[in-house]
Amino acid sequence: MLSAQSFATGGWGPDETLRSPGSGDVAASLTNTHSSFETPCGSYAHFKLTRYLLRVTRDSRYGDSMERMMYNTILGAKPLQADGKTFYYADFNFDGSKVYSPHRWPCCSGTMPQVAADYRINTYFRDERGVYVNLYIPSTLKCVQSRTQLSLTQKSAYPFDPLITFELTLAKPVEFAVSFRIPAWAQGAFISVNGKRDSAPVIPGTFASIRRTWKSSDRVELHLPMSLRLEPVDAAHQDIVALLCGPLVLFPIGKPAPKPSRSDLLAAKTTSPGKWQITAASGPIALLPFFSIGDEPYSTYFQLS
Repeated sequence: MLSAQSFATGGWGPDETLRSPGSGDVAASLTNTHSSFETPCGSYAHFKLTRYLLRVTRDSRYGDSMERMMYNTILGAKPLQADGKTFYYADFNFDGSKVYSPHRWPCCSGTMPQVAADYRINTYFRDERGVYVNLYIPSTLKCVQSRTQLSLTQKSAYPFDPLITFELTLAKPVEFAVSFRIPAWAQGAFISVNGKRDSAPVIPGTFASIRRTWKSSDRVELHLPMSLRLEPVDAAHQDIVALLCGPLVLFPIGKPAPKPSRSDLLAAKTTSPGKWQITAASGPIALLPFFSIGDEPYSTYFQLS
């Protein structure tokens, strides 16, 4: 799925159809269809599959895949309307836009609220050894760990800020492990406990575990450095790329996007929290994450000069 028919957003398609590996159909879809990814139903299925696989394997790549899907597809869906109209397809075309399905009460009307209900069960996982933090969302986990009441509160401005903090409250000191998903892109990530950098290995693409006797008021700081990177639409089209920062695809706003160089893209600057800009020979290009796009036209991929 990832190599044959997935976009940089995590969405897969196009046109709700399986494509042959190496066919070039995904790259071709950037000009020949606007039905790129069936968003609420597809993301709901994707969350279920990655959640089950993560539970069984404890392989962080499934959490990475879930996170990418969340930020770059379903969180950018238009809201469900009272008359049953819903956002159906995410449009990854070079000339993209957000529109509602012309049908009332299609399947996405049901799966969109189901996706939202699943955010809480995708964020934390537990077993007899301890707690796994999968998604970085301001939240509080309350549970019984090792027969002790535990409250774990997460605070951050992620994915706009690389620093995520966790505060623990316990009925009594108790030993267990807290494991943090380290995204594959987070080179240079590290963890501090009560202001001291922890010696546990922090390897991108794994869960980093800290096992100790935890007590109330313990504070953990997780640093996930974010840098710009390019991802081609497929192996055969290295000149068609998406620009990413951390888990976010940065969508060029405008119709259509000019053709910048690789160096132009990798020199993009933050203009304010959640907004970026490229300075290209043809002029500035504004960039937004999918959930910040309204009715303005946009692209997902750049055709390089």
